[in-house]
Amino acid sequence: MQNNILIVEDNNHKRGKIITFLKENFPRWTVVEAHSFTAGCQRVVENVYDVILLDMSLPTYDKSATESGGRFRTFGGREIARKVIRRKIESKILFITQFESFSERGHSQTLITIDDELRIECGEAYLGLIYYDSSQSIWKEKISAALGSLAK
Repeated sequence: MQNNILIVEDNNHKRGKIITFLKENFPRWTVVEAHSFTAGCQRVVENVYDVILLDMSLPTYDKSATESGGRFRTFGGREIARKVIRRKIESKILFITQFESFSERGHSQTLITIDDELRIECGEAYLGLIYYDSSQSIWKEKISAALGSLAK
């Protein structure tokens, strides 16, 4: 049986690196992409994924040469995760971000604080929060650890 993973990421370079890593290290996994909050929400209701890998910050809509992507959602990935939990969708949730902290409405949070909150919000579905730094390989090790136990 084949596993499948949905990656919701708007940054082309980061998404490409992650997908290349997944295809090289988890060749039996099917990778599906979404590039915005809206596209991610649409995918999670259309299909069940073993894992949903979410960027934390997402544009509302897919960006294009003529479209800016609408309102930027600082916690767009978190909003998608909440929809998954509310709908009782049987997917594991893994977050990956290249920011070390987040600010919204004058309130700042570190990755440690956000990780603690997500662990509670997502419960058993939560696989973790990974800091992505393209110059380091630790993010690859963390994805491998998170997905390794799920491979069928």
